[in-house]
Amino acid sequence: MRSVIWEANEQGIRDVVAQQVLLAQQIINAGLVPIIEPEVSIDSPEKAQAEIILNRELMSQLDNLHPNHYVMLKLTLPEQPNLYADTISHPNVIRVVALSGGFPLMKACEKLAENDGIIASFSRVLTNDLYANQPQSEFDAALAETIDPIYQASRT
Repeated sequence: MRSVIWEANEQGIRDVVAQQVLLAQQIINAGLVPIIEPEVSIDSPEKAQAEIILNRELMSQLDNLHPNHYVMLKLTLPEQPNLYADTISHPNVIRVVALSGGFPLMKACEKLAENDGIIASFSRVLTNDLYANQPQSEFDAALAETIDPIYQASRT
């Protein structure tokens, strides 16, 4: 259910969030917990503004959920630290996880550490140094070098 946001377009972001929540409701009705994933592109020149709009629209939609309907959110790490604090503490949100979004490992970890209550879901950056037919020892070393800073950043 990933949608990519490129601009700080209020109506477009409102529509994306409404669509994601509509699909989330179908998943909730099937007895599962959906992951709502409106990704703001790290390459957007309007990233910070788009994130402010996104946060507002998420809160609006979350406030309309039934009290027993729960979701997870998967969001790009914001430009403004702790921008999503209200979203994280919303009673319908089980967990907020962060996309690395294409940031290099150390930049993603730095931004993650700035955001209380968000944990990593860094699939892109996690697999950057892994490849097919890699010797097990190199695979293990590359994975450890990636996992440790992600773990440390998630603990803050």
